[in-house]
Amino acid sequence: MKNFAQLFKKYRLRAEFGTYSEFATKLAENGYYYDESIFSHWQKGNRIPSNRQLLLIIVEIFVEKKAINNHTEANEFLAS
Repeated sequence: MKNFAQLFKKYRLRAEFGTYSEFATKLAENGYYYDESIFSHWQKGNRIPSNRQLLLIIVEIFVEKKAINNHTEANEFLAS
């Protein structure tokens, strides 16, 4: 099973968020405001978000952008 850092990078790029800024903007549209540097920590595996609601919003964003295409991918991301 892949870890959170690997999956976050995979789905962020698949969703065509070329920069952390683009992802931050989309997350802010859903009520979550983070400094872009946190996404770098997530992608490097230095930090992992623990807020379940935040994780569900990220999954929703990735589903909306067709980066996560099925329940298996969503569950793998949440389990990581």
